[in-house]
Amino acid sequence: MAATAGPVTSAGAESAADARAQAERAAAVVTALEPQVARALAQYDAALQLVGRATGSRISAEAFADASGEVADARRRAAHQRVRALYMSGGPVALWASVLDAGTGTDALRRVADVEHVVSSADRADALVADEAGALRGAVTDADAGVAAAQAGAAQVEARLGALDALLEQSQQALAGLSARAGRLATAEAAAAVLRAQELAAAAVQAARVSRAQAWPVPASWSALYRGAASTCPGLPWAVLAAIGQVETGHGRTSAVSSAGAMGPMQFMPATFAAYGVDGDGDGRAEITDPADSVYSAAHYLCANGGGRGSGALANAIWHYNHADWYVAMVLRIAERLAADPSLVP
Repeated sequence: MAATAGPVTSAGAESAADARAQAERAAAVVTALEPQVARALAQYDAALQLVGRATGSRISAEAFADASGEVADARRRAAHQRVRALYMSGGPVALWASVLDAGTGTDALRRVADVEHVVSSADRADALVADEAGALRGAVTDADAGVAAAQAGAAQVEARLGALDALLEQSQQALAGLSARAGRLATAEAAAAVLRAQELAAAAVQAARVSRAQAWPVPASWSALYRGAASTCPGLPWAVLAAIGQVETGHGRTSAVSSAGAMGPMQFMPATFAAYGVDGDGDGRAEITDPADSVYSAAHYLCANGGGRGSGALANAIWHYNHADWYVAMVLRIAERLAADPSLVP
């Protein structure tokens, strides 16, 4: 009996040591991945923020430039009105001609001084207006460049999410390989708690960013395309097409080829466009980069996947457009806001 007990005790002690070693190795994997997960989560958060805001910075700059341009025009009109008030026929030549009508030398000198002051004031006003207009339009150009460089499209968000999921999967695999005994150890349970917290943080980031996704004004030409394309699929809301256009490329502003190979304003994969592409502008060709063809093809694709058959089918159709829950939620959120605010759509 003593001979039998010895090996059992030894085996039991060895099993406990193995369990501890397993738990420590898995915990080390989770710990080593923590800073990488934190960076990936921050990058995912930033990408979601950008795609939710879409082209807000550019639109704000453009609106400011337009409003300031109106003020500049008013200043120019006021300056010229002052010139006309001095001499009814208006213009610098006529003003200088008025000097010839002076009755005395003193009167002529006074008129010369008046004319020089008014004309130079008008010239300065025109120069300032031109400088202001140039600076404001430059700000719009800079904003456009910033949007093009920084705006996240759906493909970029998916890339960030993929990187985050890959890191979380490594932690999951390390913990999933533990024996039941190792998994019950405090070291393993602490590592599992870290992983759960990371997963919850990712879910919370997604929920928060989707809930705050902003709908921005739709350019008139794009509004017409979205409405026209939606009419080809009874039951398909035009605002869903507009929301997809905003999320994908900011209504065509950043329609470069994605890292996954998607192209055009509505970011179709070439194979998908080959199957579902339609001629939206009636020119006899269906081109993936053409705005009308791209938008009408998006309507066709959504419709083929049930986009006109009610809310549940619509969500499923959007999921077919991009196989991501965050994408479906964000598109529906932006579409809801577009439909509720007439000021956003011409």
